[in-house]
Amino acid sequence: MKKTGFLSAAAAMILSACASTGNVGGNANAPLFDYSGDQNYVSEKNALPSDATNQASGLKQNWWQETAFYHIWVKSFADSDGDGCGDLKGIEEKLDYIKNTLGCDGVWLSPVFDCAGKGTALSNNMHGYDTTDYYSLNKLFGTDKDLESLIASCHKRGMQIIFDFVPNHTSSEHPWFKDSVKGGKYRGWYMWSDTQLAWTPMGHPGTWFLSKGQYYYGAFGGGMPDLNYRNYEVREEMKNVVRYWLNKGFDGLRIDAAIYLVEEDGNYANTDETHKWFQELRAELDKYESPKFMVSETWITSNRDVLNSYLGNGKEFHAVLDFDQGTPVIDSVSRSKDSLVSSLRANPAPGQGYGTFLGNHDEYAGRFGLTLMNDRKKINLATALSLLRPTIPFIYYGNELGQKESSMGGDLRLRGPFLWELEAEQEKEFNSTLNLNHTLLSLRKSYPGIFSAGSAKKLSSSQNTLAAYELSGAEGTLLCVYNLSDTAVASASFTGAKQASASSVLLGDTDAPAAVFSGSSVTISNLAPFAFRVYYLGSGSLKNLYDDETYVAGEKYKAAKDNKPVYIPAESMYLRGNMNGWGGTKMRRTVDKKSGDVIWMGSYTFEWSGLAEFKFCINDGPVWGSNWGKSDGSNITMNVDKGTYLFQFNETQLTHSVTRQ
Repeated sequence: MKKTGFLSAAAAMILSACASTGNVGGNANAPLFDYSGDQNYVSEKNALPSDATNQASGLKQNWWQETAFYHIWVKSFADSDGDGCGDLKGIEEKLDYIKNTLGCDGVWLSPVFDCAGKGTALSNNMHGYDTTDYYSLNKLFGTDKDLESLIASCHKRGMQIIFDFVPNHTSSEHPWFKDSVKGGKYRGWYMWSDTQLAWTPMGHPGTWFLSKGQYYYGAFGGGMPDLNYRNYEVREEMKNVVRYWLNKGFDGLRIDAAIYLVEEDGNYANTDETHKWFQELRAELDKYESPKFMVSETWITSNRDVLNSYLGNGKEFHAVLDFDQGTPVIDSVSRSKDSLVSSLRANPAPGQGYGTFLGNHDEYAGRFGLTLMNDRKKINLATALSLLRPTIPFIYYGNELGQKESSMGGDLRLRGPFLWELEAEQEKEFNSTLNLNHTLLSLRKSYPGIFSAGSAKKLSSSQNTLAAYELSGAEGTLLCVYNLSDTAVASASFTGAKQASASSVLLGDTDAPAAVFSGSSVTISNLAPFAFRVYYLGSGSLKNLYDDETYVAGEKYKAAKDNKPVYIPAESMYLRGNMNGWGGTKMRRTVDKKSGDVIWMGSYTFEWSGLAEFKFCINDGPVWGSNWGKSDGSNITMNVDKGTYLFQFNETQLTHSVTRQ
């Protein structure tokens, strides 16, 4: 479910609306959408590209197109000093794992700047997107020297490292905002209005918050007020923040919540003014001798043109994170049905890329190890579907192991400790998810023209449990074939294929019969359940890199005994749906005496008849927490009549039943 922001309790009280645009506080002659501030402003910490140190050497332009990025939640990855909090030294100690064992040559750090919600080393709720000082590191993560050492160690290994930048808003605890509240020199750095406005960038109206008689704007809640990018000083200061950290050796940055940066009258996301500032920032990156990389979090799935607009025809972001390519992968595997038709896309143009992934730190998707019931075959199938495409891969820490979610609530369940014991086990297993990731990332390096600048062509099949596509580029063509079902397939035919006189298996069953090409069709034989296979189309005999497929005619796949659904103990469970306006009906926890399964029970009385939809969720707050609906992530729907129904949710097996009482 798309994130709706971190709303404070005050948000529920802000329901009124006003047609007035209001004024920037303290100056009745400065309308909210007019520019203000000193156009010649220079930051007190002025940083120039010519002052850069600790830079990577020998990088070619667009190096990022051939890079696989490892997305690290710093707090949870590697703890070097035993204080319970991951840190920069811990990451440096694990660089050989990231580079050699896994195969990623890029690192993306979650926010490392000082923030308001960090609490102590053992606090669970620190996310870092509430910045209190853009020029200081979070002390729980380490010192400037620790960071400089980490960056230098990355460069020594031929790795690049980028930081997470949050330009849209600060914490309400930031000194700039505290001064703004008092009417000081930073007053115009935030947006103030005499009246409470009804801006709804993410669908909820609670975005203007009262302080000392006036209202300030915070798209992500009262605790994270938006900066005013119609102030020249803000525009320059935030560009300077980027230069400051690039000067320390970072090779680029990921920009959070990019679509909400600059508001226009009646339009609060994806504005022309937002694009204008990012183009200005890109011009700053282009001044560096060592090529820099800028990728955006642009959470847009409904309009491809809007998403592509952030690439700015090569003058804005180098790449955009493509949220539309990951969920169909998990959906295809969990439902055993090809859902890839509209979402299989290659990098759009030279020097422009799509970042693809199967999960991150947000409520984009749960860890797919849980969604796919801890089943290695399914997890590996989803991994192959994700990495075998001509885009820029981003692997969220732990997903290379098929790591399960933690027992914490909300999106904290996605940010649990990295399971190093599991990593050690998987290093020893040739067909582990970790070793498959390594193989696929190695394959990408062997065919850089295909995976960085190639094209993708979807093939057609009469069976929706089968999928295939071709990847073509400088090194030739790869044919990727998938059996999404739990049943062995003797023969699979696809149309729209490239004619080939010969082929070699790079991944899959070495003993399988050769692919047969006829006109525009290709026939693949002897696909095992949940198998994937990659062919190189052309003459020559190439080495098979990964064979974990054994075909048995008529075989019906059964998960191994150790592939049981992952049980995550929850302290509470709520029945949520349109039956009660998406409020929560608390359920009662029981344990089945025979199986030991945890089952939650709750009743609801319908005063109407018709179609109802619902989910099971561990909380009933304003932001969705860990929740379960159908396997594809959608809500459960059913027709009901007036009366009382008993809802039962088996948390251990992730199944449910509804009976009328």
